Amino acid sequence: MKKILSAVLVLTLALALCAFAVAEESVLSYADYAAIEVAPGDLAPVVIEAYVQAHQSWWDNKVTVYAADQDGAYFIYNMTCSEEDAEKLVPGTKIRVTGDKTVWSGEVEIAEGATFEFVEADPYIAEPVDVTELLGTDALIERTSWCPSRA
Repeated sequence: MKKILSAVLVLTLALALCAFAVAEESVLSYADYAAIEVAPGDLAPVVIEAYVQAHQSWWDNKVTVYAADQDGAYFIYNMTCSEEDAEKLVPGTKIRVTGDKTVWSGEVEIAEGATFEFVEADPYIAEPVDVTELLGTDALIERTSWCPSRA
């Protein structure tokens, strides 16, 4: 009986470690996130890490977050969030978001119901890029990165 119990315990521990390793590896780079094509109404599961740039007001255990990393930006719509955690979502805070990429009314977003966890990291706030001269041109929509170093 002890041998069986020990074997089950070892197997459970091994599976837990594998699951943790897979979860860590499944975080997408911005390029991989951007490459996922979704049609309006379709959902594609994603896991991203990004830094909060701003958020809308918390309401009914949900918050909408504007996030970015050094390579691109993310719109996270009505993410599940407690009021206490919403107060901690200050600009520069790094989060790992698990949800579904979709397109709604022409806008790419991580859909309602996404979840998140805080990630320890130095704060990051994206540098603003002035694209005024691109307004009304195809160059604005063709621009694939808002990173100032690629402007």
